[in-house]
Amino acid sequence: MADPNVAFYGFTPVPRDPDVLFDSHPTANGDHPKQDDYTVTDFPLPDSKIVREVRDFVQTYYLACLLHDIGTAERFLAATKLSFEFKGAIVARDLILNVGGVEDQADSVCDAIIRHQDIFVKGCIPTSLTLLPDVIDF
Repeated sequence: MADPNVAFYGFTPVPRDPDVLFDSHPTANGDHPKQDDYTVTDFPLPDSKIVREVRDFVQTYYLACLLHDIGTAERFLAATKLSFEFKGAIVARDLILNVGGVEDQADSVCDAIIRHQDIFVKGCIPTSLTLLPDVIDF
């Protein structure tokens, strides 16, 4: 009998190579990859004791993951000459602050977005970057 915790906690093995992992995924392939519109309410925080107890910490990770590619949206790409990471970081920071977020949290998310494509392996990164796989895959 398979251990249900393997899938529940994300231990199901998948190929590390993104070309293999996303080979048949509709959002990653073809001439017109599928791009669905989502809102923040489409991704509610899980209701669990640990999430409630560390909500602010988890919320920072959640925001970084949710917003890390916001700069690739056509309206932002067309409006700047900045790289998508930098434009997206600015957009995400402004969004968080405009809805009443804490500046330190907005800065942490902004930093994670700016550096999530950083391929260097020396030095240190903030813990908020460890959940963005682009950073640790290289």
